[in-house]
Amino acid sequence: MRISEILKPLKEMMPLTDFMKRTDNAPNILSETSLIDKRGDNGKSNDEINSRLRLTNKLLAYNISKFETVIDNLNDGIIIIDSSSRILAINHIMEQLLGLNRGEIKDKHISECACNNEIFTFILEHYESIDKLVEKTADINVGSSNLRVSYKTLIRGDGNACGSLLIARDITSQKLAEQAKVEFLSHVSHELKSPINTIKGYTEMIMKGEIDNKETLMEFANTVNEEADRLASLINNLLNLTKIERGSLSLSKSMTRTKEFIENIFKTATSQKKKPMNYELIIPDKVPPMNIDKEFMGIVLINLIGNATKYTPEQGRITVRVEETGDKIMIHIIDTGIGISDEEIPHIFEKFYRSADEQVRKQTGHGLGLAIAKQIVELHDGEIKVISKRGEGSQFTIVLPIEERYFLE
Repeated sequence: MRISEILKPLKEMMPLTDFMKRTDNAPNILSETSLIDKRGDNGKSNDEINSRLRLTNKLLAYNISKFETVIDNLNDGIIIIDSSSRILAINHIMEQLLGLNRGEIKDKHISECACNNEIFTFILEHYESIDKLVEKTADINVGSSNLRVSYKTLIRGDGNACGSLLIARDITSQKLAEQAKVEFLSHVSHELKSPINTIKGYTEMIMKGEIDNKETLMEFANTVNEEADRLASLINNLLNLTKIERGSLSLSKSMTRTKEFIENIFKTATSQKKKPMNYELIIPDKVPPMNIDKEFMGIVLINLIGNATKYTPEQGRITVRVEETGDKIMIHIIDTGIGISDEEIPHIFEKFYRSADEQVRKQTGHGLGLAIAKQIVELHDGEIKVISKRGEGSQFTIVLPIEERYFLE
Protein backbone atom coordinates (compact mmCIF):
# COMPACT_ATOMS: atom_id res chain seq x y z
CA MET A 1 0.00 0.00 0.00
CA ARG A 2 1.35 3.43 -0.91
CA ILE A 3 2.04 6.00 1.78
CA SER A 4 -0.40 8.39 0.08
CA GLU A 5 -3.17 5.79 0.48
CA ILE A 6 -2.29 5.20 4.11
CA LEU A 7 -2.49 8.94 4.83
CA LYS A 8 -5.62 9.68 2.80
CA PRO A 9 -8.00 9.52 5.79
CA LEU A 10 -5.61 11.82 7.66
CA LYS A 11 -6.26 14.70 5.22
CA GLU A 12 -9.80 15.09 6.56
CA MET A 13 -8.38 15.47 10.06
CA MET A 14 -5.73 18.12 9.33
CA PRO A 15 -7.89 21.26 9.79
CA LEU A 16 -9.25 19.88 13.03
CA THR A 17 -5.86 18.85 14.37
CA ASP A 18 -4.57 22.34 13.54
CA PHE A 19 -7.39 23.73 15.64
CA MET A 20 -6.41 21.44 18.50
CA LYS A 21 -2.82 22.68 18.33
CA ARG A 22 -4.07 26.28 18.61
CA THR A 23 -5.77 25.19 21.81
CA ASP A 24 -2.49 23.96 23.33
CA ASN A 25 -3.18 20.31 22.45
CA ALA A 26 -6.25 20.17 24.71
CA PRO A 27 -7.80 16.69 24.68
CA ASN A 28 -11.34 18.12 24.72
CA ILE A 29 -12.21 20.87 22.25
CA LEU A 30 -15.31 21.83 24.21
CA SER A 31 -13.22 23.06 27.13
CA GLU A 32 -11.68 25.75 24.90
CA THR A 33 -14.81 27.67 23.94
CA SER A 34 -13.37 30.73 25.68
CA LEU A 35 -10.93 31.18 22.79
CA ILE A 36 -13.81 31.67 20.38
CA ASP A 37 -15.70 33.88 22.88
CA LYS A 38 -12.73 36.28 22.99
CA ARG A 39 -12.51 36.52 19.19
CA GLY A 40 -16.24 36.80 18.74
CA ASP A 41 -18.22 34.91 16.17
CA ASN A 42 -20.39 37.46 14.35
CA GLY A 43 -22.85 37.69 17.16
CA LYS A 44 -23.56 33.99 17.44
CA SER A 45 -24.66 32.75 20.86
CA ASN A 46 -22.56 30.52 23.04
CA ASP A 47 -25.13 27.73 22.55
CA GLU A 48 -24.61 27.85 18.80
CA ILE A 49 -20.84 27.88 19.21
CA ASN A 50 -20.97 25.00 21.68
CA SER A 51 -23.24 23.06 19.30
CA ARG A 52 -20.78 23.54 16.47
CA LEU A 53 -17.91 22.49 18.71
CA ARG A 54 -19.76 19.35 19.77
CA LEU A 55 -20.31 18.47 16.11
CA THR A 56 -16.66 19.22 15.33
CA ASN A 57 -15.56 17.03 18.24
CA LYS A 58 -17.72 14.16 17.00
CA LEU A 59 -16.40 14.50 13.45
CA LEU A 60 -12.86 14.56 14.75
CA ALA A 61 -13.42 11.43 16.85
CA TYR A 62 -15.04 9.71 13.87
CA ASN A 63 -12.17 10.56 11.52
CA ILE A 64 -9.56 9.47 14.05
CA SER A 65 -11.43 6.19 14.57
CA LYS A 66 -11.72 5.65 10.80
CA PHE A 67 -8.04 6.41 10.29
CA GLU A 68 -6.94 4.08 13.09
CA THR A 69 -9.13 1.32 11.65
CA VAL A 70 -7.33 1.70 8.32
CA ILE A 71 -3.82 1.48 9.76
CA ASP A 72 -4.81 -1.30 12.20
CA ASN A 73 -5.63 -3.48 9.19
CA LEU A 74 -2.24 -3.03 7.55
CA ASN A 75 0.35 -5.82 7.72
CA ASP A 76 3.16 -3.39 8.61
CA GLY A 77 3.81 -1.57 11.86
CA ILE A 78 2.90 2.15 11.62
CA ILE A 79 3.69 5.20 13.79
CA ILE A 80 2.65 8.70 12.73
CA ILE A 81 4.32 11.64 14.45
CA ASP A 82 3.07 15.22 14.16
CA SER A 83 5.18 18.31 13.51
CA SER A 84 5.71 18.84 17.24
CA SER A 85 7.22 15.32 17.58
CA ARG A 86 4.21 13.90 19.37
CA ILE A 87 2.81 10.47 18.53
CA LEU A 88 -0.41 11.06 16.63
CA ALA A 89 -1.27 7.47 15.77
CA ILE A 90 0.07 3.92 16.15
CA ASN A 91 -1.37 0.69 14.82
CA HIS A 92 -1.83 -2.76 16.34
CA ILE A 93 1.21 -4.35 14.63
CA MET A 94 3.49 -1.63 15.98
CA GLU A 95 2.04 -2.12 19.48
CA GLN A 96 3.13 -5.76 19.29
CA LEU A 97 6.60 -4.89 17.98
CA LEU A 98 7.14 -2.34 20.76
CA GLY A 99 5.49 -4.45 23.45
CA LEU A 100 3.37 -1.46 24.48
CA ASN A 101 -0.27 -0.41 24.56
CA ARG A 102 -0.96 2.62 22.35
CA GLY A 103 -2.51 4.39 25.31
CA GLU A 104 0.91 4.41 27.00
CA ILE A 105 2.57 6.52 24.31
CA LYS A 106 -0.13 8.14 22.19
CA ASP A 107 -0.10 11.98 22.30
CA LYS A 108 3.25 11.92 24.10
CA HIS A 109 6.41 13.59 22.86
CA ILE A 110 8.89 11.10 21.46
CA SER A 111 11.46 11.93 24.12
CA GLU A 112 8.90 11.25 26.89
CA CYS A 113 8.14 7.69 25.80
CA ALA A 114 9.77 5.10 28.03
CA CYS A 115 10.49 2.37 25.53
CA ASN A 116 13.71 0.39 25.40
CA ASN A 117 13.31 -0.84 21.85
CA GLU A 118 15.44 -0.73 18.68
CA ILE A 119 12.58 0.87 16.74
CA PHE A 120 12.29 3.73 19.21
CA THR A 121 16.06 4.14 19.24
CA PHE A 122 15.89 4.54 15.47
CA ILE A 123 13.17 7.21 15.81
CA LEU A 124 15.08 9.10 18.50
CA GLU A 125 18.15 9.24 16.27
CA HIS A 126 16.25 11.03 13.50
CA TYR A 127 13.18 12.88 14.77
CA GLU A 128 15.04 16.14 15.45
CA SER A 129 16.06 16.40 11.80
CA ILE A 130 12.49 16.15 10.55
CA ASP A 131 12.77 19.33 8.42
CA LYS A 132 15.85 17.99 6.64
CA LEU A 133 15.26 14.26 6.55
CA VAL A 134 13.35 12.97 3.53
CA GLU A 135 13.65 9.24 4.14
CA LYS A 136 15.90 6.93 6.13
CA THR A 137 15.78 3.13 5.97
CA ALA A 138 17.55 0.54 8.09
CA ASP A 139 17.30 -3.18 8.87
CA ILE A 140 17.04 -3.89 12.59
CA ASN A 141 16.31 -6.91 14.77
CA VAL A 142 13.53 -6.99 17.33
CA GLY A 143 13.55 -10.29 19.20
CA SER A 144 13.58 -13.06 16.60
CA SER A 145 12.15 -10.82 13.87
CA ASN A 146 14.08 -9.02 11.14
CA LEU A 147 12.49 -5.67 10.34
CA ARG A 148 13.04 -3.12 7.59
CA VAL A 149 12.21 0.23 9.15
CA SER A 150 11.59 3.35 7.05
CA TYR A 151 11.38 6.82 8.63
CA LYS A 152 9.87 9.33 6.19
CA THR A 153 9.17 13.06 6.47
CA LEU A 154 5.62 14.04 5.54
CA ILE A 155 5.51 17.06 3.25
CA ARG A 156 2.46 19.31 2.82
CA GLY A 157 1.40 20.84 -0.48
CA ASP A 158 3.27 24.06 0.36
CA GLY A 159 6.52 22.11 0.70
CA ASN A 160 6.76 22.34 4.49
CA ALA A 161 7.16 19.34 6.80
CA CYS A 162 4.05 18.44 8.79
CA GLY A 163 5.21 15.35 10.61
CA SER A 164 6.78 11.99 9.93
CA LEU A 165 5.79 8.41 9.26
CA LEU A 166 7.56 5.28 10.42
CA ILE A 167 6.84 1.94 8.77
CA ALA A 168 8.25 -1.35 10.11
CA ARG A 169 7.98 -4.30 7.73
CA ASP A 170 8.74 -7.86 8.83
CA ILE A 171 11.33 -9.26 6.40
CA THR A 172 12.21 -12.36 8.43
CA SER A 173 10.95 -14.75 5.73
CA GLN A 174 12.85 -12.78 3.09
CA LYS A 175 16.07 -13.00 5.11
CA LEU A 176 15.58 -16.72 5.67
CA ALA A 177 14.99 -17.18 1.93
CA GLU A 178 18.18 -15.29 1.13
CA GLN A 179 20.11 -17.39 3.63
CA ALA A 180 18.61 -20.59 2.22
CA LYS A 181 19.59 -19.49 -1.28
CA VAL A 182 23.20 -18.94 -0.24
CA GLU A 183 23.31 -22.31 1.54
CA PHE A 184 21.70 -24.00 -1.46
CA LEU A 185 24.29 -22.59 -3.88
CA SER A 186 27.07 -23.58 -1.50
CA HIS A 187 25.77 -27.17 -1.28
CA VAL A 188 25.30 -27.43 -5.05
CA SER A 189 28.80 -26.11 -5.70
CA HIS A 190 30.28 -28.66 -3.31
CA GLU A 191 28.27 -31.57 -4.70
CA LEU A 192 29.19 -30.67 -8.29
CA LYS A 193 32.83 -30.09 -7.49
CA SER A 194 33.45 -33.48 -5.87
CA PRO A 195 32.57 -35.78 -8.82
CA ILE A 196 34.10 -33.39 -11.35
CA ASN A 197 37.41 -33.41 -9.49
CA THR A 198 37.37 -37.22 -9.31
CA ILE A 199 36.61 -37.56 -13.02
CA LYS A 200 39.25 -35.01 -13.93
CA GLY A 201 41.92 -36.63 -11.72
CA TYR A 202 41.35 -40.16 -13.01
CA THR A 203 41.14 -39.17 -16.68
CA GLU A 204 44.35 -37.11 -16.43
CA MET A 205 46.19 -40.15 -15.03
CA ILE A 206 44.85 -42.32 -17.87
CA MET A 207 45.75 -39.73 -20.51
CA LYS A 208 49.31 -39.40 -19.19
CA GLY A 209 49.77 -43.15 -19.53
CA GLU A 210 50.44 -43.62 -15.84
CA ILE A 211 48.26 -46.75 -15.78
CA ASP A 212 49.89 -49.72 -17.47
CA ASN A 213 47.78 -52.40 -15.80
CA LYS A 214 44.52 -53.37 -17.56
CA GLU A 215 42.81 -54.32 -14.34
CA THR A 216 43.65 -50.96 -12.75
CA LEU A 217 42.59 -49.18 -15.92
CA MET A 218 39.17 -50.88 -15.77
CA GLU A 219 38.87 -49.91 -12.11
CA PHE A 220 39.58 -46.27 -13.00
CA ALA A 221 37.06 -46.40 -15.86
CA ASN A 222 34.39 -47.81 -13.54
CA THR A 223 35.08 -45.04 -11.00
CA VAL A 224 34.78 -42.39 -13.70
CA ASN A 225 31.51 -43.96 -14.87
CA GLU A 226 30.10 -44.05 -11.32
CA GLU A 227 31.02 -40.40 -10.72
CA ALA A 228 29.44 -39.42 -14.04
CA ASP A 229 26.25 -41.24 -12.98
CA ARG A 230 26.39 -39.45 -9.65
CA LEU A 231 26.76 -36.12 -11.43
CA ALA A 232 23.87 -36.89 -13.77
CA SER A 233 21.71 -37.95 -10.81
CA LEU A 234 22.45 -34.69 -9.00
CA ILE A 235 21.61 -32.60 -12.06
CA ASN A 236 18.35 -34.47 -12.62
CA ASN A 237 17.41 -34.08 -8.96
CA LEU A 238 18.14 -30.37 -9.08
CA LEU A 239 16.04 -29.96 -12.22
CA ASN A 240 13.14 -31.88 -10.67
CA LEU A 241 13.43 -29.96 -7.39
CA THR A 242 13.43 -26.64 -9.25
CA LYS A 243 10.32 -27.60 -11.19
CA ILE A 244 8.53 -28.75 -8.04
CA GLU A 245 9.33 -25.58 -6.07
CA ARG A 246 8.35 -23.34 -8.99
CA GLY A 247 5.10 -25.23 -9.37
CA SER A 248 5.94 -25.98 -13.01
CA LEU A 249 6.20 -29.76 -12.59
CA SER A 250 3.17 -31.21 -14.32
CA LEU A 251 2.28 -34.76 -13.38
CA SER A 252 0.95 -37.09 -16.04
CA LYS A 253 -1.31 -39.24 -13.90
CA SER A 254 -3.02 -42.38 -15.10
CA MET A 255 -4.84 -45.29 -13.50
CA THR A 256 -2.09 -47.84 -12.92
CA ARG A 257 -2.19 -51.52 -12.01
CA THR A 258 -0.55 -51.39 -8.61
CA LYS A 259 0.74 -54.97 -8.49
CA GLU A 260 2.32 -54.84 -11.95
CA PHE A 261 3.84 -51.41 -11.33
CA ILE A 262 5.40 -52.32 -7.97
CA GLU A 263 6.77 -55.61 -9.33
CA ASN A 264 8.51 -53.81 -12.23
CA ILE A 265 9.98 -51.13 -9.94
CA PHE A 266 11.16 -53.78 -7.47
CA LYS A 267 12.88 -55.71 -10.27
CA THR A 268 14.59 -52.56 -11.59
CA ALA A 269 15.74 -51.40 -8.13
CA THR A 270 17.19 -54.78 -7.15
CA SER A 271 18.73 -55.76 -10.50
CA GLN A 272 22.06 -54.02 -9.90
CA LYS A 273 23.21 -55.80 -6.76
CA LYS A 274 26.37 -54.10 -5.54
CA LYS A 275 26.49 -56.30 -2.43
CA PRO A 276 24.84 -59.51 -1.28
CA MET A 277 21.40 -58.67 0.10
CA ASN A 278 18.14 -60.47 0.76
CA TYR A 279 15.18 -58.85 -1.03
CA GLU A 280 11.52 -59.67 -0.49
CA LEU A 281 8.34 -58.36 -2.13
CA ILE A 282 5.00 -58.89 -0.38
CA ILE A 283 1.95 -57.77 -2.36
CA PRO A 284 -1.65 -59.07 -2.53
CA ASP A 285 -2.86 -60.65 -5.77
CA LYS A 286 -5.68 -58.15 -5.89
CA VAL A 287 -5.00 -54.55 -4.93
CA PRO A 288 -6.83 -51.42 -6.18
CA PRO A 289 -5.19 -49.34 -8.92
CA MET A 290 -3.38 -46.09 -8.16
CA ASN A 291 -3.84 -42.80 -10.00
CA ILE A 292 -0.17 -41.83 -10.30
CA ASP A 293 2.54 -40.43 -12.54
CA LYS A 294 4.43 -43.68 -13.11
CA GLU A 295 7.73 -41.99 -13.95
CA PHE A 296 7.90 -39.82 -10.84
CA MET A 297 6.47 -42.39 -8.45
CA GLY A 298 9.05 -44.80 -9.85
CA ILE A 299 11.76 -42.26 -8.94
CA VAL A 300 10.45 -42.20 -5.37
CA LEU A 301 10.38 -45.97 -4.93
CA ILE A 302 13.75 -46.59 -6.57
CA ASN A 303 15.26 -43.91 -4.35
CA LEU A 304 13.82 -45.43 -1.16
CA ILE A 305 14.83 -48.99 -2.08
CA GLY A 306 18.27 -47.71 -3.10
CA ASN A 307 18.70 -45.92 0.24
CA ALA A 308 17.64 -49.07 2.11
CA THR A 309 20.26 -51.06 0.21
CA LYS A 310 22.95 -48.43 0.69
CA TYR A 311 22.56 -48.19 4.46
CA THR A 312 22.02 -51.89 5.19
CA PRO A 313 25.05 -54.15 5.81
CA GLU A 314 25.73 -57.18 3.63
CA GLN A 315 23.32 -60.11 4.06
CA GLY A 316 20.73 -57.71 5.47
CA ARG A 317 17.07 -57.82 4.43
CA ILE A 318 15.08 -55.33 2.34
CA THR A 319 11.30 -55.87 2.27
CA VAL A 320 8.77 -54.05 0.11
CA ARG A 321 5.26 -54.68 1.38
CA VAL A 322 2.02 -53.32 -0.10
CA GLU A 323 -1.33 -53.27 1.69
CA GLU A 324 -4.76 -51.71 1.35
CA THR A 325 -6.10 -49.94 4.42
CA GLY A 326 -9.53 -48.33 4.11
CA ASP A 327 -9.31 -45.81 1.26
CA LYS A 328 -5.49 -45.82 1.23
CA ILE A 329 -2.75 -47.87 -0.37
CA MET A 330 0.35 -48.17 1.79
CA ILE A 331 3.75 -49.09 0.37
CA HIS A 332 6.30 -50.00 3.06
CA ILE A 333 10.05 -50.15 2.40
CA ILE A 334 11.60 -51.92 5.39
CA ASP A 335 15.30 -52.58 6.00
CA THR A 336 17.54 -54.02 8.71
CA GLY A 337 20.13 -51.29 8.27
CA ILE A 338 21.89 -48.77 10.49
CA GLY A 339 18.69 -46.87 11.29
CA ILE A 340 18.10 -43.20 12.05
CA SER A 341 18.34 -41.51 15.44
CA ASP A 342 15.37 -39.69 16.99
CA GLU A 343 17.24 -36.37 16.66
CA GLU A 344 17.79 -36.81 12.93
CA ILE A 345 14.31 -38.00 11.87
CA PRO A 346 12.78 -34.45 11.77
CA HIS A 347 15.53 -33.32 9.36
CA ILE A 348 15.90 -36.19 6.89
CA PHE A 349 13.47 -34.65 4.35
CA GLU A 350 15.34 -31.31 4.30
CA LYS A 351 17.31 -30.43 1.18
CA PHE A 352 20.99 -31.43 1.37
CA TYR A 353 20.64 -32.84 4.88
CA ARG A 354 23.00 -35.72 5.61
CA SER A 355 23.64 -37.35 8.94
CA ALA A 356 26.92 -36.65 10.69
CA ASP A 357 27.21 -40.37 11.46
CA GLU A 358 30.37 -41.89 10.04
CA GLN A 359 28.48 -44.90 8.63
CA VAL A 360 26.32 -42.52 6.60
CA ARG A 361 29.12 -40.19 5.53
CA LYS A 362 31.19 -42.95 3.98
CA GLN A 363 28.34 -43.62 1.51
CA THR A 364 28.02 -41.36 -1.54
CA GLY A 365 24.99 -39.10 -1.65
CA HIS A 366 23.92 -35.49 -1.99
CA GLY A 367 20.95 -35.24 0.38
CA LEU A 368 18.27 -34.45 -2.21
CA GLY A 369 16.60 -37.83 -2.73
CA LEU A 370 14.29 -37.80 0.28
CA ALA A 371 13.41 -34.11 -0.16
CA ILE A 372 12.29 -34.81 -3.75
CA ALA A 373 10.52 -38.03 -2.76
CA LYS A 374 8.46 -36.21 -0.12
CA GLN A 375 7.38 -33.46 -2.53
CA ILE A 376 6.47 -35.91 -5.30
CA VAL A 377 4.33 -37.97 -2.91
CA GLU A 378 2.61 -34.80 -1.67
CA LEU A 379 1.87 -33.80 -5.28
CA HIS A 380 -0.01 -37.11 -5.46
CA ASP A 381 -2.09 -36.02 -2.41
CA GLY A 382 -0.24 -38.58 -0.33
CA GLU A 383 2.24 -38.57 2.51
CA ILE A 384 5.48 -40.28 3.42
CA LYS A 385 6.21 -41.51 6.94
CA VAL A 386 9.24 -42.97 8.64
CA ILE A 387 9.74 -45.20 11.68
CA SER A 388 13.31 -45.90 12.66
CA LYS A 389 15.61 -46.65 15.55
CA ARG A 390 19.34 -46.35 15.57
CA GLY A 391 20.96 -49.72 14.89
CA GLU A 392 17.63 -51.49 14.27
CA GLY A 393 16.70 -50.49 10.73
CA SER A 394 14.07 -48.21 9.18
CA GLN A 395 10.61 -48.35 7.68
CA PHE A 396 9.53 -45.73 5.12
CA THR A 397 5.83 -45.78 4.24
CA ILE A 398 4.20 -44.11 1.24
CA VAL A 399 0.47 -43.51 1.78
CA LEU A 400 -1.56 -42.85 -1.38
CA PRO A 401 -5.32 -42.35 -1.79
CA ILE A 402 -7.46 -44.88 -3.66
CA GLU A 403 -9.43 -42.71 -6.07
CA GLU A 404 -11.41 -45.40 -7.89
CA ARG A 405 -13.00 -48.48 -6.35
CA TYR A 406 -12.51 -50.90 -9.19
CA PHE A 407 -9.83 -53.24 -10.56
CA LEU A 408 -8.24 -52.77 -13.95
CA GLU A 409 -8.63 -55.81 -16.20
